[in-house]
Order: sequence, then C-alpha cells, then structure tokens
Amino acid sequence: MPRRIINDVFIVILVGGKGKRLKPLSTDSRPKAFLSITRDRKTMFKRTVERAQEIAPIENIVVVANSRHIDLVKNDMPDIERRNLILEPISKNTAPAITLAASVLKKLSGEIVIVVLPSDQYIADEMDKEEYLDSIKTGIDFVKDAREAILTLGIRPKFPSTEFGYIRIRGQGASVKGIYKVEKFVEKPDLETAKKYIENGKYLWNTGTFIFKVSSILKAVKKFAPKIYNILSRFYDINEAYDKLPDISIDYAVMEKANNIYCIEGSYRWQDIGSFENLKSILKQESRDFVLEDGKIARIL
Repeated sequence: MPRRIINDVFIVILVGGKGKRLKPLSTDSRPKAFLSITRDRKTMFKRTVERAQEIAPIENIVVVANSRHIDLVKNDMPDIERRNLILEPISKNTAPAITLAASVLKKLSGEIVIVVLPSDQYIADEMDKEEYLDSIKTGIDFVKDAREAILTLGIRPKFPSTEFGYIRIRGQGASVKGIYKVEKFVEKPDLETAKKYIENGKYLWNTGTFIFKVSSILKAVKKFAPKIYNILSRFYDINEAYDKLPDISIDYAVMEKANNIYCIEGSYRWQDIGSFENLKSILKQESRDFVLEDGKIARIL
C-alpha cells in the first residue's frame, strides 16, 4: 500500500556533522553522513533522503550542508534544486543550521511544518523504517493540532548507553497516546547513571529528530537564543553572519529552556553513529567487513 505523501510539510536534512570521533574513517572532506555502512552500500545520507521521500515530495526536501560538501550531496541526490540546498560556509552546530533553514523556508513558504532529520543515523530494517515513518507522521499530525508545540523523537533505551543523550519525560502529557511532555534533556551520562535511567523508566534516548511549525521554532530561538535569531533573520552576507554565530546545539540553545517541548516514543531499532563500538556492531549486523588500525576502523570494505 503506497504511503501517504504530505504536501504541506518540509523535511530539513542536516549534514553538518564532522564525525570527529570517527577519524580517520570520517574526515572534514567526507563526514560520516557520507559513509556506506549497510549491505546495500548506500550512504547514510542517501538512505535518509529515501526515507524523507516517503514523507514529503522531493521538492519539499531541503538539505543544510557545508559548502565544501556540495558534490557529495549532489552525488547522492543529483536532482536536488539549488533552492533546496542551503550551504553553510562553516559548520556551527544544529542551532544555527535549524534557524537558518527555518528562516529561509518562512520567506519562501510561510507557515509550514518542518521535520528536522539528522543524516548520520542507523535504522535497522524495513519493519523498523515503517515504524519510524509512522512515528514521524503521528508527530506531524500532533504538531499541526498543537499550536506552538515543539516535538522530538525519543527511543526507549535497549541498554545503558553512555554514547547517547537522554530525554526525561514527565508522563502522558498529551491527548495522543505515546506523546509525552518533556521534563528535561540530559547529556551523555556515565555508565552508572545510564543504568539508573533505564531502571527509572522515564528516560528515552534523544534521536535529534524534531518536528515543529516554522513560527514555533523561530519564536523559541528569538526568546532563548536571540543572538542567533537576530543574525540569521536579516543577514545579507552568509559568510559575515556565520563568523558572528555561536557554535551551539539546538538542545542547549532552545530545547533545554523552553516549556512547550513534547516527545513521541518510537519503537523502531535505532542507533546514532557516534563511536567506533556502535559502528562495529552495525557493520557486523550488516555483514560488512572492515579494516582496523590501532583499534579504530580505518576502512569499510
């Protein structure tokens, strides 16, 4: 059965990750989003684009990338229109990237719903992909009805990970089953703390995926990160603007401060590719061989 495409939603794919923890496999010239880790040999970015196309039409998919990676983006997405490609002169983390994309889309399309997708995450198989897409579409419907809600996706922890950030949920805080009010965002814990999070039951892994109306996120950035808002809401020279911007995540800049944040709990298998240990486990699942040098993955075969 064909999946319903939502024409009034825009997908923003972030490709700014430098993958410093995966060097020498990931480099400044080829960040981890452009690594191929699955048996189909598609890059993580390519697989993200394909999932996005099952949510919104291709003309509504916007990519935010460093200007030096334009050829890598076009190699995986050859039909992308120039207006759908937002190029940063330097990577300044997710708060500037999301604010820039929201500012551009507001000028082009007015009040819309935006889904922000990281491009360096692993979703295991077709069944997990279907559950992932269903979670996003449930989130889109929720945000359309909830006037100023900012929604994030969380995953019930499968083990006490020290590699992921966490979201503490307050309990059922919305009329939609599986959507909770967010109490706080928590940075990567030590092992003992991660074990306590699992025992507590109120903590979810933070996937870095967000859904919101363009007006909601810009209002939140204006309130909690006014410097970023003021620079990007009326810039004329992108290079000059980015020189003045702080390097800060959207979690630190906005999500940890706002009180209108909700979380939908996804049940799909997910991993953030943030360490060699995570990457090794995925490559083994995908039957991909790799070469180790000094305990680090130097090459994927």
